[in-house]
Amino acid sequence: MPVFSRTKLIIHDDCLSTAPGSVLPGVPYLILTYEGPNPQKLYEKIKELFGTIFRHDPGELQERDFVWDKSEAGEKFRVRFELVKDMDRFTFLQIIVTLSGEAKPSKEFGKEGSARIRIEGRVRTEYPQDTLWERSLLYEMLRVFYHRLIYEERRQRYKNQCREWLLRFQDELKSFLNILPRER
Repeated sequence: MPVFSRTKLIIHDDCLSTAPGSVLPGVPYLILTYEGPNPQKLYEKIKELFGTIFRHDPGELQERDFVWDKSEAGEKFRVRFELVKDMDRFTFLQIIVTLSGEAKPSKEFGKEGSARIRIEGRVRTEYPQDTLWERSLLYEMLRVFYHRLIYEERRQRYKNQCREWLLRFQDELKSFLNILPRER
């Protein structure tokens, strides 16, 4: 749960960015594009995958920017799912999946169209700094000591877990859409 505080120190990492010192550039998000039958079914599949992969509490997943326009010519949709998953007292994961696309009537499949899915994740650590003690130099030195020697390793484990979950999420969606990797 994010720390509700007027003043706080926030440490933010993208789950999909590369490890420190790596020569490979990191991309903070994954994108899947799909063209084919029934792209509107992705909405339910994404909600199902959130529950099975992230095992979140019901109140942690929110749908933001929900737009679903239906007409005789077809339907256009855009949904942004946001999950805030607590990892411990100071750290939480913020997972954002954006689905957009359109579906038109088809004689062969019922509906046909395209969809674009953007998947991103962040690890955020928040240290409150409201009280005099939390703003003191001694507290800051102790917090830095604790963070660097003990907590940074835990944050790295959270980041690795987040990356694994996001890649699994992507693989499950590819499997659902029957998008197979190209052979090289």
